[in-house]
Amino acid sequence: MSTKANGQIVSAVGITHTPGLGDQMYRPDSTQMARILDGFSTVSRQIADARPEVVIAFVNDHFDMFTLRNMPGFAIALGSPHWGPTPQTEAWIQMKRAEIPGNPELAHDICRSLTDGGFELYRTESAEFVHNLLIPKKYLWPDLDIPVVPIFINCLAPPLPSWRRAYELGQAVRQVIDRRTERVALLASGGISHWPPITVDDETTADPLMKRVQQFQLLGWDVLRDDPTLPLDLLQREKEMADSGRSLINVEWDRDILRRLAEGDTAYLTRLDHAQVNSIGGSGAAEMLLWVALMGAMNGAKGEVVMYEPVKEWMGGVGLISYAKTLSQAS
Repeated sequence: MSTKANGQIVSAVGITHTPGLGDQMYRPDSTQMARILDGFSTVSRQIADARPEVVIAFVNDHFDMFTLRNMPGFAIALGSPHWGPTPQTEAWIQMKRAEIPGNPELAHDICRSLTDGGFELYRTESAEFVHNLLIPKKYLWPDLDIPVVPIFINCLAPPLPSWRRAYELGQAVRQVIDRRTERVALLASGGISHWPPITVDDETTADPLMKRVQQFQLLGWDVLRDDPTLPLDLLQREKEMADSGRSLINVEWDRDILRRLAEGDTAYLTRLDHAQVNSIGGSGAAEMLLWVALMGAMNGAKGEVVMYEPVKEWMGGVGLISYAKTLSQAS
């Protein structure tokens, strides 16, 4: 296995985009919250010191751009500017809607190269970001106006891309980076184990809220014209789930998957089974596809688990992996 990790990559980070990192900062224990923020500060300094010129972000969409009527396995946003958060989620994310610059020339290069290489890459123009990108930006590069090229992987609407294919996607992106001159930061955002209140398209439900969610997943933000309180009602459901006493974090699996990512255990991670991961880590655990894509872009190099904190109040763990040490040793 190659461990080459230099080239034009100056930073690489995997981070959870746990919704509680928006307007629920007061809920965890203060000492745990301090450890989380300390981990973010460490990586934020690393990114600032690395001086990236562009962020290539492996993210997933939460039906903010794509719906069950049109959910690509892989997609790339070619335009500039991107936007976020949506007006309906400003209060939750604790950020004002604003432009996020893109890099169309790099995005088009990636799109052409991956398509030529056999990836059925769906193209769109400007992206609409919510917590998938904005939680990482809020804590890791809040004051830096770095252009972003987002690459989307479907993590929510089966059938999902295989873990092997996500890794290969990352490798293909790396091939583009290696022949270019930009100083690139890589980002993966999502996971780890969590059971968000979503449904799958072939699932029947008697839950009134889940019926509304199904309409949102099918039709997108147009639904909110007639159902404007849905985002807030979903957040309230998540708070109720977190306070229910149910076990909604698989700490053992979280720690194991982060360890394997940091060790570059490609043999294990590219053979994962979606049904098993869903059973062990919940319907949100497939977002670890994004971290496996990042691992592919790093050619299986080793990283460092900077921080992991299981936060019951957010019904999810906060994880953070950095490749700063590996990159510094390779430069």
